[in-house]
Amino acid sequence: MSKAVEFLSSVNPVQQKPDHQPEVQERIQKRAYELYEARGATPGHALEDWTQAEAELLREPGIHRAA
Repeated sequence: MSKAVEFLSSVNPVQQKPDHQPEVQERIQKRAYELYEARGATPGHALEDWTQAEAELLREPGIHRAA
């Protein structure tokens, strides 16, 4: 199993937070994985990485939660 799959299966925020458009979810997922890799692929911080990535991307102009 790849590190990306392990990371994403440890916490599946996409299923827990269906209030984003699919493109936004993909960008959050990619950023969360970048944060995971930047920490040396240390497990146990998936939710932290996801929420940080989500916060970063939702601050961008034009990115909003789906209604």
